[in-house]
Amino acid sequence: MIGSFSGALATLAMLLFFQVCGVTLARVLLPQEGPAPRLLLGSVFGSVLLQWLPALLAFFLGFTLNAHLLAILLASLLTAGAVILARKHNRLAPFSLRQLSGVLGHSSLVAVLALWLFFCFLVLHSFRWADGRIYSSQATFGDMAMHLSFITSLARQGTFPPNYSLLPGVRLSYPFLSDSISSSLYLVGGDLRLAYCLPMFLAGAQVMFGGWLLFRALMGRRQRGFLAWLLFFFNGGLGLLYFFHAGGLSRIFTGFYQTPTNLSEKNVRWVNVVVDMLLPQRATLFGWAVLFPALYLLCRAVFAQKRSLFPVIGLLAGALPMIHTHSFLALALVCGVWLTVELCRAHQLSQRAVRLGKFLLPAGLVLMTALQYILTRSGLENSSGLLIFACGALCLWAGFVITLLVMDFTAGKGRPWLMSWGLLLGITLLLAVPQLLTWTFQQVSTGSMLRGHFGWITGEDNYLWFYLKNLGFTAPLAFFGLLTAKPEAFARYCPALAIWFLAEFVEFQPNDYDNNKLLYVGFLFLCCAAADGLCSLLERVRDQRAKLWSAGAAMVVLTSSALLTMGREAVASYELFGDGALSLCQYIEENLEPSAIVLTDQRHNNEVASLSGRSVVCGSPSYLFYHGLPYTGNEEAARKMYEEPEASRELFIRLGVDYVLVSDFERSSFTVDTDALEQMFPRVFDDGCRILYRVEGLSGEGSSGKGDTP
Repeated sequence: MIGSFSGALATLAMLLFFQVCGVTLARVLLPQEGPAPRLLLGSVFGSVLLQWLPALLAFFLGFTLNAHLLAILLASLLTAGAVILARKHNRLAPFSLRQLSGVLGHSSLVAVLALWLFFCFLVLHSFRWADGRIYSSQATFGDMAMHLSFITSLARQGTFPPNYSLLPGVRLSYPFLSDSISSSLYLVGGDLRLAYCLPMFLAGAQVMFGGWLLFRALMGRRQRGFLAWLLFFFNGGLGLLYFFHAGGLSRIFTGFYQTPTNLSEKNVRWVNVVVDMLLPQRATLFGWAVLFPALYLLCRAVFAQKRSLFPVIGLLAGALPMIHTHSFLALALVCGVWLTVELCRAHQLSQRAVRLGKFLLPAGLVLMTALQYILTRSGLENSSGLLIFACGALCLWAGFVITLLVMDFTAGKGRPWLMSWGLLLGITLLLAVPQLLTWTFQQVSTGSMLRGHFGWITGEDNYLWFYLKNLGFTAPLAFFGLLTAKPEAFARYCPALAIWFLAEFVEFQPNDYDNNKLLYVGFLFLCCAAADGLCSLLERVRDQRAKLWSAGAAMVVLTSSALLTMGREAVASYELFGDGALSLCQYIEENLEPSAIVLTDQRHNNEVASLSGRSVVCGSPSYLFYHGLPYTGNEEAARKMYEEPEASRELFIRLGVDYVLVSDFERSSFTVDTDALEQMFPRVFDDGCRILYRVEGLSGEGSSGKGDTP
């Protein structure tokens, strides 16, 4: 947990090395882009290399130091080879500090930089060691322990493909590359906090600066692009209205999840992007760090006719599934929509397509409101029929696209499609399919990960009212902006419609809430339409002073909920691991074999799994259930081993339990038979509160069934 000074230097050196490799590769792959996009994309390339190269080599060498040393060598050879080839063909883009400084002179970047620095502060604030305890913030109190368990177990156990340390014997199918980048830094000797925070600093910059570039590219106007950026990252709805009473505002800064963007008792669930998505959800953070730059390049390829960018987009898309599967799906949907846009343009169908899209906007809202009324009253809001309906709609869409493509290929016009979208699809599938087969499809096949469900988490709220109070005035502004958008602008923003449609009928995880990981990508395009809509309204105000006052008032209304939520997160502090947890884990790290399995209770803040990187018999159901994992057998076995240890000898053997922890947590969760444990196993650690027993003397101990689920 506590690294050395030399380990910290090694951590920084390795991270910097891969960043330099990435920036150098960007000069080769993106010679036509400006210095700022190349710098951003280069940073993303460097992070992806650090995520993927050690993982690929770990299939043969395990997740070990040797695998990382070989990854460094491979990255060096790859970068050097690319530079040599680029120079030979005169394709190496020059690096000019003067050009870069000119781009960085945009005044809007001051706000981007300020938000990124605030995000870095939140990251540090969310993981603090003080007085022998570890504190988290409000947003990270739930998720951080799980991510720490992935980070530490991968670094300490070195097994690859990795298993869940929270459920031994089950393959880790969560997109773990968002955590493996920290595992790599932790493995070379870095402090756990340093290894956790450093990659998040980089990813935060990639998301926020990547978003800035993306919104500029989507909107074509610098000021409107910045306005859309503000609406996205400072998102918040009408939740603030619920705090306008005596003592209401103070509750924001004292209550647990009592914020204007996250008030579940009032079904306010459209959380702030920075605080509740990027900070606690590392997969979303690292997924968007790749997705936003990929969308920027895709926008350039489609609407600025930069066709040479398609292979680079394919490389980024192919890397996404095990970084963030939802981002991979969102990118696929955007690609499908913009391919349809290009095909309609080629077949002179653009005007009719835009008219149809604008008709479907109000018609769709009416239909969704009616469907909610019908489905909730008939009890069919969770139905396989909804999944079939969504799949049928997607098949019709695919049939339309394929028909237009076949017409072009038949007419001898297929080569441009093959050399652009075909190349993108081929590279993506080549890289993504092995990941999907190895991890994603295995988890989806459990039956609880993919199902029909209507209306996200609207609950008993009216459909229109739910989204109005959650998205706030951004929603009607986006509606107005889409209806009044010119055909070219509508074509850029319409991926929101496809994403929203799919997310409202199909769920991809057992937790209904998690569909927001798709919805927020659709919201990104809605923010563009909202910025257009707001600017169009302001342009009708002729008096300049009135226009400035109106713009200021609009921004206060649109961002106040977000600002209060961010302020709450900046002061929130909750104890995650208490007295003695660090000393226990220090003992475990020094004395227990990395593959040891420890019997504990199922608390979410399990120091054994999170800090020592060892496996526990059964982790928290709040993690395992929402990952669709079969944990109930291990859960019941843990109870029996604590309450009836003498009668559970076969369970100790079958589950490969090496140690038993008894602390206040276990005593409050189970009726622990401490007398039997004392007679059966020797104590190896006792600090007066936590007792660790070593399991020994059982017949058949160390059998090949270690870690199997019962």
